[in-house]
Amino acid sequence: MPSQTPRSAPALSPDRRDAIARRLAGIAREAGDCLLRYRDEPCPSALKADGSPVSAADLAAETLIRTQLAAAFPHWPVVSEEHTESHAAAAMPIHFLVDPLDGTRPFLSGGAEFCVLIALIAGGNPIAGAIHAPVSGRSWWAGARAFTAAGRASRRGRALPQGERRLSVAIVSRDQSGEDSRPLCAACGAVEIRRENSALKFARLADGEADIYPRRGRTMQWDIAAGDALLRALGGGVFDLDGKPLVYGPGPDGWASPDFIACRRAPPPACR
Repeated sequence: MPSQTPRSAPALSPDRRDAIARRLAGIAREAGDCLLRYRDEPCPSALKADGSPVSAADLAAETLIRTQLAAAFPHWPVVSEEHTESHAAAAMPIHFLVDPLDGTRPFLSGGAEFCVLIALIAGGNPIAGAIHAPVSGRSWWAGARAFTAAGRASRRGRALPQGERRLSVAIVSRDQSGEDSRPLCAACGAVEIRRENSALKFARLADGEADIYPRRGRTMQWDIAAGDALLRALGGGVFDLDGKPLVYGPGPDGWASPDFIACRRAPPPACR
């Protein structure tokens, strides 16, 4: 992924990382509330150059997130999906990756499989991240530890246990990339395949509802960084097809990510 090595990143304690992740979850929740307000009436949208949709909801949520991050962490830059000027950034020691609405197509069609993603990258590694699912009201976040909460009643969240289980359930995308990922599912010993849109697949891994998420096909780093932070806190992560943890930053293909395997634990040798 990165073509350059970023300057040394600041050292953040485990407690500081957890506190940052909790703040990111709060920002993601506010962005989720913003998205839900756009579901009450027709939401204007258009197609970007790559054929993917962008809506007024994406742009409003991104503005909210960028404003909140600038207020809370003024010295750390933000790279976000819809703010194309930010994509020209060179390698940075620390920065945020933001997808304000992951799953725009399901969102526009009235579905529930969309979420808000925010991750903090330091030294090329995701060290804190948050995923929020606006329809269910659930949030997942992680710094040194991983947490989840439903709604606003439990802002501190419940710690997710690490633990291991035998690989059996794979989760893939509903689109063509899901079909392309089937050979990886078989190579990793999965006996059941489930489907879901958006980065909520990472939440299913964190909750223990699935064991592995293989992906062939183009994705962007802001699509996966928050989920990677969550899985790393649980002893797993997102790995390339050689079994190496992903490193984040601009590369020859911009902010695109390679084919990968996401697991709640390190992938078994058969997947590498």
